[in-house]
Amino acid sequence: MGLPFLNLTKQKQAPTAPANAGGGLTKLAEKLSERMGTNLGLGSTMGMPIAIDFGTGALKVLQVNAGQPPVLQAIVSLETPQALIGDNKRRMEFQLSALPKLVKKGGFKGKRAVCSIPAWQTTCKHLQFPRQEGVPLAQLVAAAIPQQLGVDPESLVYRFIEVSNHDKSNNKVDVVLIAVERPVVDRLMETLVDAKLEPVGIQSEFMCTVRAFDDIHRRLEDNKANTLYLDIGASTTKVMITHGRTLVFARMIDVGGRHLDAAIAKQLNCDEVTAREMRLALDKETEKLFAASPPAPAAPADPEVDRRTAQPVPGLTDDITRQPTVAVAPEGANLLEPLEIITDEVRLCLRYHASQFPGQRVDRIIFVGGESRHRGLTQHIARVLKLSAQIADPLARVARTGNESVLGIDLKQPQPGWAVALGLCLAPTDL
Repeated sequence: MGLPFLNLTKQKQAPTAPANAGGGLTKLAEKLSERMGTNLGLGSTMGMPIAIDFGTGALKVLQVNAGQPPVLQAIVSLETPQALIGDNKRRMEFQLSALPKLVKKGGFKGKRAVCSIPAWQTTCKHLQFPRQEGVPLAQLVAAAIPQQLGVDPESLVYRFIEVSNHDKSNNKVDVVLIAVERPVVDRLMETLVDAKLEPVGIQSEFMCTVRAFDDIHRRLEDNKANTLYLDIGASTTKVMITHGRTLVFARMIDVGGRHLDAAIAKQLNCDEVTAREMRLALDKETEKLFAASPPAPAAPADPEVDRRTAQPVPGLTDDITRQPTVAVAPEGANLLEPLEIITDEVRLCLRYHASQFPGQRVDRIIFVGGESRHRGLTQHIARVLKLSAQIADPLARVARTGNESVLGIDLKQPQPGWAVALGLCLAPTDL
């Protein structure tokens, strides 16, 4: 289930569904509708939307056509200039100004668009409340925000997911709260309109990442699999734990690839671009790990066939902890400190999950994010956590006809950084 940041219709809330919160969104959408000369949220069915991911390392734009598997329509990637990697404000302005031109020349169809909230602009927090008979959970969440986040709930656009641990004796309720400052949403919406697009959804990166892997949880028994998703990006590492397709834990760690590069650059007296090249050059064989994984078929396939024939799932490597060890840092550099921050924080996440779900141990790690191309990094984390692990290439599960528009990306190489964009394509469009 997606996590809409903008939802104009009140819906009956299921136990694990995101709740509506943060007023004023209807007025915002009406204002944008007037500017566009159209009505938003009226159930348009004009194909799959254009997905826009404002990533730190690159601005990614993707569109697929419906199908099983989905079929690639167009894909564009604009790499972030190195000088902007560590400057959130300037990087965002660069991407927002570049978006209209990218969309115009990218070969996309239609005007409907969805985008993600950049992780660095997102607050993710776990809250716990005593159950109160007759008091809506949304009211409890709103009342807790000033104390937990120190801001007025009206200054945010937020959603929450109720997490059930199936302990009937527990008189408390747990929620995952995901929030963003209201001006951020306003700016993103206005940028889409300025690019002559029709905004139909804004989603969190957490839920988009999880949704990109819905197809590996197709059977009822797949819901018993507990997965730790680690999205290692340039500036952050996102932690998500799911039971089947259901998100039960989310957290963001403020350490990513650029922190590793900065440590190498300082120790080896070089610039960060050179440091990154040295680090990624330690493993030039990662793409070969995907060689045994067949590409997605161009025609509809039986969703069970890969399981019945014991064929590997497209886009997932074999267990990387069983692969030959790759160095995590170039000779003369030591990344122990930033790596310990990541692994210690993930351990805390796993402990929290274990306390909330006794007996439901996490079974595996799936690595995504651009930094997952460095097998030495993923191997180190997986071995410290003592879990089997796979690197994912989400685009491997998207069929290609050869006629799609491709700019700024080499689809012959594994692309673990495209989970958010693919998840956006598959997420609800309920704005």
